[in-house]
Amino acid sequence: MKWSELRTKAEENGWMFERHGKKHDIYYHPDKDFKIQLERHGSQEIRRGLYHDLKKKIGF
Repeated sequence: MKWSELRTKAEENGWMFERHGKKHDIYYHPDKDFKIQLERHGSQEIRRGLYHDLKKKIGF
């Protein structure tokens, strides 16, 4: 999966953009007590372990 696809999935699941970090975009969810960081490499593939970790956190 590419970073741009993951960003779309996160937004579909209720995650909202908070701010730009130095190398990442920070997203928050109103019902969760943690934030996620998504890299800004739109067409680059996500590393396997990182993908599975973010998939659990995002909830899809």
